[in-house]
Amino acid sequence: MAEESGLKKGPFGRPIRVPLGTRNILTAPQRKGFVRRFVNDIKDRVKQYEAAGYTIARDDIEIGDKKAGKESQLGSVANPSVGAGDTAVLMEIKEEWYKEDQKAKQDRILIGENDMKRKLNSKVDGTYGGVSIT
Repeated sequence: MAEESGLKKGPFGRPIRVPLGTRNILTAPQRKGFVRRFVNDIKDRVKQYEAAGYTIARDDIEIGDKKAGKESQLGSVANPSVGAGDTAVLMEIKEEWYKEDQKAKQDRILIGENDMKRKLNSKVDGTYGGVSIT
């Protein structure tokens, strides 16, 4: 049964398996002053990230969790397989720019949250009141 399912056999003929979620093959060392992330190389995503200030990380690194048993990088660019024949590209952006982007996202969230609390056409912020069930 282990051979049928593709699992290797361990001691006493028991199948060896690695539970989902216990391996992280998409890890890479961070670079000081930069924030890195893997971007799936599908459609125009890499170009979109480049337009936002990201660059492809080209230093000689080993990607993935050692216990995952995966190959490291291909050439000078980290390109791990992400399934379905797709690969990812390790990209990085200056930490300062990353923080600016995160602040802009948080500002948009706060505006939306404040709009949900505000009562329409009133100066009341909508954060008080009560609920009663009769």
